[in-house]
Amino acid sequence: MPIQSSEYILNYGPHHPSTHGIMRLILTLQGENILACNPEIGYLHRGVEKLVENRTLLSIIPYIDRLDYLSPLIQEHAYVRAIEKLLNIKVPRRALIIRTIFDELTRISSHIMAIGCLTYDLGCLSLFLYGFEEREKIMDIFETTTGARMHLAYYIPGGVTDDVSRETLNSIKLFINKLGFYMSAVEKLALKNRIFQQRTKGVGILSKETAIQNGLSGVNLRASGEAYDVRKSMHYGIYNELTFKPITLQEGDCYARNMIRFLEIEQSVQLIKQCLNLIEPGEICSYDCFSRDIKLAKNSVIYSSTETPRGEFGIHLFTGEEQIKPYRLRFRSPSFATIQLLKTLLVGHTLPDIPAILGSLDFVMGCCDR
Repeated sequence: MPIQSSEYILNYGPHHPSTHGIMRLILTLQGENILACNPEIGYLHRGVEKLVENRTLLSIIPYIDRLDYLSPLIQEHAYVRAIEKLLNIKVPRRALIIRTIFDELTRISSHIMAIGCLTYDLGCLSLFLYGFEEREKIMDIFETTTGARMHLAYYIPGGVTDDVSRETLNSIKLFINKLGFYMSAVEKLALKNRIFQQRTKGVGILSKETAIQNGLSGVNLRASGEAYDVRKSMHYGIYNELTFKPITLQEGDCYARNMIRFLEIEQSVQLIKQCLNLIEPGEICSYDCFSRDIKLAKNSVIYSSTETPRGEFGIHLFTGEEQIKPYRLRFRSPSFATIQLLKTLLVGHTLPDIPAILGSLDFVMGCCDR
């Protein structure tokens, strides 16, 4: 008689990079088949939401950078927009264009990392290395303007801290014009590679209804057919002047999620080109927050959001009697909404499918364990 395989428990993580951050998956397996999954977070918890209650409004910006550490600038954008709404600050046009350019450079950098990590998890090291080479060029652009490479603290209420030089604008043009080599490498080594297709097509399928019910946003939502993009719905920066529309696919599998990131890199290049054609001399900040403390109205509530590479990042800012510090600051994390799906999304798949599914979802634990 054949021996019946019994159920057993396997701890997947908590260590990086197998779970794309410090996360533990408690898996119930029968052979290699996944019967149940219990995601456990909290290994990276830093209590940011509590820490910022004792910080002045301007000094909170570096904390925002360190949530989703792959898209710090776009998170800063959500935070400074919340303050600008409460104080009715009008941001100069040049600053809005600079913010939009830097947001899209951040998106390209993050999507490059997501594609590289997914392909690396599935056995292709080349794209990971090619991607880091391109990402370094973006870091050089950031460093030239802000003096920092990752955690920039560049956006402030009213605009940005430093202007972008003509040389930096030329570097941006050169970068986007030479990105074609990397894009062709992604097509050849991943998108048109039959091994990659076999590992990702039809794997980790997420229906449109499930995605909406679980509060997903960003690429993971658009890969299931829902055309929701905060850049279109909220009209921040100068996105309302740019010609583009949300990219969607219907399959909702790992391959579709990776394909959308590839297509959004191309889209970001076009958006940056449009911004470069619109940029003109002018002021970069309309509010001198360095010479005076930022004070907000008492007992007010505001919500502000932006479209990060992982979806809608939201800022819930509550003020109390203290006008220079928040009473409470809550973050709407797109990665947290993604992780809750693992309880059901992994069930029915096999152990080798886990790296493909985790990599395609592209979550960041710093934004979850906050």
